[in-house]
Amino acid sequence: MFTACYGSWNFFYDGNNVDKRIEDFKQLDNSDPRFAASHISSLENKYNVLIISDTHFGNTKKEVNCEILYKYLASIKGTSQFPTFAICLGDSTDIGTREQFEQYNHFCNTLMNNYGISIVLNACGNHDIYQNNYDNWKENCYPHTTFYKFQTNKISWYCLDTASGTIGENQYNKLMQLFENDSHPKIIFTHYPFTRFNYDCSNMAETTERNKLLSDFARNNVICVFGGHNHTQTYDNLGYPDYGIPSFAYDEAWAMLHVDENAGTAEIEFIP
Repeated sequence: MFTACYGSWNFFYDGNNVDKRIEDFKQLDNSDPRFAASHISSLENKYNVLIISDTHFGNTKKEVNCEILYKYLASIKGTSQFPTFAICLGDSTDIGTREQFEQYNHFCNTLMNNYGISIVLNACGNHDIYQNNYDNWKENCYPHTTFYKFQTNKISWYCLDTASGTIGENQYNKLMQLFENDSHPKIIFTHYPFTRFNYDCSNMAETTERNKLLSDFARNNVICVFGGHNHTQTYDNLGYPDYGIPSFAYDEAWAMLHVDENAGTAEIEFIP
């Protein structure tokens, strides 16, 4: 009865070892042809980034309405408001099957091929790895690792793996090493939010770990943090903006991150 929805994952944590997943840490740069073609590393001054979360392709409760985003992008194409690249904050699928990732990839390919988004970067969500389906996520979601970093002209961007409800000791230690050698302003994105909690306890599992991270972010020139998971739009001021992105599948909403590298700012506009 208890495993009828998502299988044994919730009890046995199949495919749920964050320490194993983060062994594939990547520093994205122009040695990767796909990343190079996006021209992200040369971005400077002002630009926009499309932020979507919790698309839940394959869910049986509500069909994903891709057209609402397609129409929005068509309406701003060719203007200064158009996003350069996109980030999905995880739970791209409902239970991580190959068929659901095919639906998600069709959506991403449409954004890139039909509307001119240069690339879609991904964080890993808890739904993506249900029933030991991490290999499906890794195969289908660029850059095919859950813990990575990349650089624009003046800003460092970090994707953290929180799909297990924790970043784990190994990821934390690696992140602190990276911070120590990185004086740039930083943007953090991930799946589980750090500050807002669900009442059903599907949150970051260890509050001490979370509190340490929030303090570390403040000490290391983090200018913006955003996550998904809770399906709600939120904002908290921690000395830097902390944003919760609503669910694209259920709320038919998304966000645009307006980055000004010269000013060192990154501010979210929730849409619609």
